[in-house]
Amino acid sequence: MYSKKIAEFVAALSYEDLPDEVIGKSKDCVRDYLGCVLGAYPVDESKMVAEWVRDMGDRNESTVLGWGYKTSCRNAAFANGYFAEVLEAQDGTSYGNNHPASVILPATIAVAEKLNVSGRVFLTALVAGYEVTNRIAASLPPAKSIGFVKTGVAGALAASLSVGKILGLNSEQLLNCLGIAGFILPISTRENMSSSTIKPALGGQAAKAGVEAALLAQKGFTGSHEILHGRPPRYLGICNVVCDEPVLDKLTEGLGHRYTILDVYFKPYPACRLTHSAIEATLDLVLANNISPETIEKIDVKTFARAANLTGGKYPGPDSNFIDCQFSLPYLLAVVASDRMLEPKQYRREKISCPAIQALAKKVVVSSDELLTSVYPGKSPAKVTIVLRGGLVFEKQIDQPKWQPERGIPRGEYLSKFYALAGEVLTTERIRKVDQVINDLEALKSISSLVHETSLGV
Repeated sequence: MYSKKIAEFVAALSYEDLPDEVIGKSKDCVRDYLGCVLGAYPVDESKMVAEWVRDMGDRNESTVLGWGYKTSCRNAAFANGYFAEVLEAQDGTSYGNNHPASVILPATIAVAEKLNVSGRVFLTALVAGYEVTNRIAASLPPAKSIGFVKTGVAGALAASLSVGKILGLNSEQLLNCLGIAGFILPISTRENMSSSTIKPALGGQAAKAGVEAALLAQKGFTGSHEILHGRPPRYLGICNVVCDEPVLDKLTEGLGHRYTILDVYFKPYPACRLTHSAIEATLDLVLANNISPETIEKIDVKTFARAANLTGGKYPGPDSNFIDCQFSLPYLLAVVASDRMLEPKQYRREKISCPAIQALAKKVVVSSDELLTSVYPGKSPAKVTIVLRGGLVFEKQIDQPKWQPERGIPRGEYLSKFYALAGEVLTTERIRKVDQVINDLEALKSISSLVHETSLGV
């Protein structure tokens, strides 16, 4: 039974089991997550969510990060999960096509703060959540999992176990967490991945469902103990519901021996990860050859089919919103070619509506390539050709995007991202303090110390 093995793994996991590199990576995931949440503070939709949660009132349990007020742990999980997705700068895994931090961390931090648990308990629960969500996502091959976003499905299931771990539940109760989460989790449709500003809620709603499932299990409610694989053909597990041919062995392969959190990438650019190889190639060409946007005749992109299909044919208009642009390769490359950077400010209204950006985006042509498709998801390649007026041509191919674990994650660049995003809320001095608290997480008597530091700059 896959569910039973996973529940037993989570129940037995202790901080002492975790290798040093896993502990270090988990701290980096916390830091990157907090940067994404704090960096989303100025966005109008973040303010709307913060106000909506505050207007609901509810218990004084857990902090809405960056804003400094408290609400119930489940509503804090929703808000902080929404914030994590807003900038499209969150962490992820390539094989699973999921974003663990958007669900696991808002759920885990909210309940950890409510219960004043130690840094060691928190880190252990975090690693357990990442391990489970990455494995569930990896068991659902992209070609066989169509129409929904795996972050919410895999994340809600895993968050229930992460929270259950903090609550001190035993393996039987953790099995119930999974069963309940599989019954109440959101199946976020891809139809909302374009244009809809509700899109970031896929992280928040899944985090909230994970918290609720664990609290229900703690109360004594039960759920299916076969929720992942079910009892076909009449009773389908969640993996069979959302995927035609799930690879169920991925759920437990190497469990307890190989930690998938080490496979997590961080994003150097706030955009859909499928676009990053093309962004990097374009930026390298523009900088190396001092290409002026006015001289560009065409930007031709060949990439793997998934990237081409989901991001290639989207040409934003002057009234498009930031969600449209985060998933539009033509817009992203137009901005990169023009501004020689891609940061959250490139999604402001004046940039999206800029006639020069709109015109340049129309010169971007994206197509899928069979050879490049054949190496995905092991690699995420893109070949960019920039043609200038007069016929001069520049070309570059990137096989694996920046900050993929296989390529290494430059420490200085990674920290610069955190400082830049957190600077939307905190002073530099306060950011240094948060950074130090994260470095010493295992020494914290209460995770509330970390949460407290993130809100003093407001």
